[in-house]
Amino acid sequence: MDFNKVTKQERVAEQVYHALHQAILEKRFTAGEKLPSEGALCEQFGVSKASIKSALYRLSTLGLIETRVGQGSFILDPNDNLFLTQLGEIPLSDCNVSQINEYRLYFEMDTVRLAMKRATDEDFRRCESILRRMDDSIMAGDIALHDKMDYEFHLEICKATKNRAFVFAYETVGKLLRRHAAHLSEGYFKKISGQQPGEDIHWRLLDAIKAKDIDACRKCYIILFSVFETLQEADFLDC
Repeated sequence: MDFNKVTKQERVAEQVYHALHQAILEKRFTAGEKLPSEGALCEQFGVSKASIKSALYRLSTLGLIETRVGQGSFILDPNDNLFLTQLGEIPLSDCNVSQINEYRLYFEMDTVRLAMKRATDEDFRRCESILRRMDDSIMAGDIALHDKMDYEFHLEICKATKNRAFVFAYETVGKLLRRHAAHLSEGYFKKISGQQPGEDIHWRLLDAIKAKDIDACRKCYIILFSVFETLQEADFLDC
């Protein structure tokens, strides 16, 4: 597929993103099809690799493509999450980081409380499989894969509640939050880049859920969100 070279009136990466986004939604690519390489896209659009990476990362956060280390980017079925994809375009300028941290702390603490009661060994095995892929992403320096696995891990906790409303709420809001947090990911990834497999805070969170230790869960979430701002556990003892 050929793309027109972008102009400079609009931010370059934004134009690349919109062109690819439109092509995917119009099904000019089929589910499972591999996108052209980053080098080929650079040539087609007449832009730098940084602009291509930015556009692909944004498509990944919306669940439209999956980027596989050493293989490239592949189209996911847009019909599976078209509604969520459209929601992902809603701006979040009215929500600052503090408000989102507060929302996630309260929502996710309620989620783990219910997951503690209902999670099965199979749920835990799925979480562990996701966390192993997250460890792989840290070792490979793959930010996009780490973000995807982070989302999948917290979604799996929602699924462990056996309550579809929790899953739907996270699927809807989670993709919006991933877009909002995308610009924070690089700083977060640098902070954890030296970790060895099994050291990520998400492993501690999973252990706390298994142990039904709600205070330990709260401590883990405080550590997670303190990457973006300093949080005090005493301020969230009621969540």
